[in-house]
Amino acid sequence: MSDFSKYTNYKTVLSVNALVWCNDKVLMLKRAENKKVDPGLYAGIGGKVEPHESFFDALHREIEEETGITEFESIRPYSITQHPYPPTDSEWINVYFVVKIAKQIEVKPTEDGTFHWIDPKEIDSLPTPIDIKEYIKILSKNFDAFIFGFFDHDKEGKLTDKKITIL
Repeated sequence: MSDFSKYTNYKTVLSVNALVWCNDKVLMLKRAENKKVDPGLYAGIGGKVEPHESFFDALHREIEEETGITEFESIRPYSITQHPYPPTDSEWINVYFVVKIAKQIEVKPTEDGTFHWIDPKEIDSLPTPIDIKEYIKILSKNFDAFIFGFFDHDKEGKLTDKKITIL
């Protein structure tokens, strides 16, 4: 019989992340330098899922809060990713979405950072979280891909293991 307490005492953080596409560009947030998570990195748009909130509702809320965008041509999940993160004694479970919109809009800077329309071919030259860089490269080649990701870290937050499975 297993020790059930190791599962009930484990902190799991649920989050959503969107790559908003228009034509051949993706909208990315260059995170402010004062942010605790990924300061100065180019990231997707998203955040934590609130208690009793669905992933889909969290996605809509985060996109609207961060960009003001409320109308979408299409939305689909493209990844479920695990990030065990010992520095915070937690494991992040992220659901990633591809969101298409009809026309590029200019998004005003916020306390979270500045927004930029990026050509996916430029992704290697930008500082990004490892998962986002990998996922944009995969989606650029196979937009219909579904990705299972696993990114493990040591107690200092350094990446120790990476597994990516593409369906």
